[in-house]
Amino acid sequence: MKNNEVIIIGGGVIGCAVAYYVAKKGINVMLIDQPKRGRATSASAGGLWPLGESIGLGCGVIFHKAMIEKGLLPADSHIPPQLPKSFLDFAIQSNEMFPSLTGAIKELSGIDFEYEETSLLFLMYDDADVAFAKTLYGNCPCGNSRIDWLTPFEVKHSEPAITHNILGALRFNGDNQVNPYALADGYREAARKLGATIITHTEVTGIKINAGRVSGVETKAGFFPSKYVVNAAGAWAAQVGEMAGVEIPVYPVRGQIIGTEAMPKILSACISTNDCYIAQKHHGEIIIGSTTEETGFNTDITPSAINSLCKGAVRAIPFLEKAKVKRVWSGLRPGTADELPILGKVKGVEGYINACGHFRTGILNSPLTGLLISEMINEDQLSFPIEPFLLSEERLQSLTNNENSNHKTSIQ
Repeated sequence: MKNNEVIIIGGGVIGCAVAYYVAKKGINVMLIDQPKRGRATSASAGGLWPLGESIGLGCGVIFHKAMIEKGLLPADSHIPPQLPKSFLDFAIQSNEMFPSLTGAIKELSGIDFEYEETSLLFLMYDDADVAFAKTLYGNCPCGNSRIDWLTPFEVKHSEPAITHNILGALRFNGDNQVNPYALADGYREAARKLGATIITHTEVTGIKINAGRVSGVETKAGFFPSKYVVNAAGAWAAQVGEMAGVEIPVYPVRGQIIGTEAMPKILSACISTNDCYIAQKHHGEIIIGSTTEETGFNTDITPSAINSLCKGAVRAIPFLEKAKVKRVWSGLRPGTADELPILGKVKGVEGYINACGHFRTGILNSPLTGLLISEMINEDQLSFPIEPFLLSEERLQSLTNNENSNHKTSIQ
């Protein structure tokens, strides 16, 4: 049997990205995947929003509003918590990889993952939104050189479909979008063309450890030897970690989402409000999302959530009142209590590597994650400091202590 240098467990966008970058290094790599209902890649809008996600927009601001409405945060708590500067720097560097990545993936795989320079608009409906926006504009960790404050007239001029009942908007330049399905498919096919072995519809049942070192992976199709195992199992990362005797504090966070029928081009930017986010894709479908719910591995759809998202979308873009809903679905994000990914090696198990816990930003952070894991395996100098994202004993303790914090509160 072929002796693999690296085995990756999980075939979502992170696992496929790791396979691509490892294969680019000329390293013998196998990806093993058992498709599961609710995989986060299938529920993503494909937003590349390093600024928006870092400062609490997208699902973050929706979740924050729901916490206030449920009395879990003070009524005057208008500002979602910002993620650390290290995360913003990571996300910006990863985002900057996409323009060159799109050509490289298309050349190898023949797949266009539809990278679009859209920007992200945060709409201000009332004085509370304006106060929130002023704080973002004045205190953005990277300064406001990437942010434009738009008047209602400027919004109307650039995005005629947006409601006129706003006080303005913030434009986050460089916060763009891709097709998440095509991105994952592109990574996977490019990895295959570079020599990676892709094993699909195969369940991993164990990770074999000999004398404190990974020696391979047990599956229902047999044993596959390897020197390294990468845990890229998304919301199921904790179960994979347990196979290696490693505690991984990742848990599923359900997001419900709506897709409309294909429509004429009515949006050039992605939209974020306190009610929803909205993104029109290359083929015309408009994606409306998304809830943030702690419901375990439950991927059910709830009428109340879908109704709330629809109302929020129509409030932002009145034209959508006439749109037909083509599909509704949900996905399970791999959540962590500090909302940061878990990357890199751990003490005590040589050859085991984490590439999990990306929560809402797996699509955005897939290229830099894949590159860093490949550099780690190849013993290259890392392109970005990984220390903030390692699962150190101190961080593990902090994440474990916060399992019942606000991050784990169910929002329906």
